[in-house]
Amino acid sequence: MTAPMSVEELLAAAEAIANNADADVSEIEASVVETVSAFEARLQHHFARGPFFVKLRNKLTAEGHTDLAQSVFHYYLAANVLKHGGGKSLRELEKIEPQPFTLQNEEGKALIDVTANGFLAKLVGALQQSRQTFDGT
Repeated sequence: MTAPMSVEELLAAAEAIANNADADVSEIEASVVETVSAFEARLQHHFARGPFFVKLRNKLTAEGHTDLAQSVFHYYLAANVLKHGGGKSLRELEKIEPQPFTLQNEEGKALIDVTANGFLAKLVGALQQSRQTFDGT
């Protein structure tokens, strides 16, 4: 059995997929969900209780990183949409103006277009930035 990836390794793996021009949509979608879920699992211990990404958003906002806080939370919502489909997270994203991501409602396609506008690369960047708030680097 291999040890779980560190946060740095996790983000590097996602970044490699983001930089792979041949990565297919399903690989990108899986990487988004895995990266967000594992990021939460690796850093959950920084918060006593409660929903990790809400607590992270509050921490970033309190430290003056309002745009980063919103961006990270939006990526969390997007990962939930990819994982669970339509629901509360999608409704929250639909209310945001301007839309932070390309939402699509086409038969057979995910509700978030992860191929548009460097979605995965920007997700990795936001998580890397937010990760730095835990160790002050």
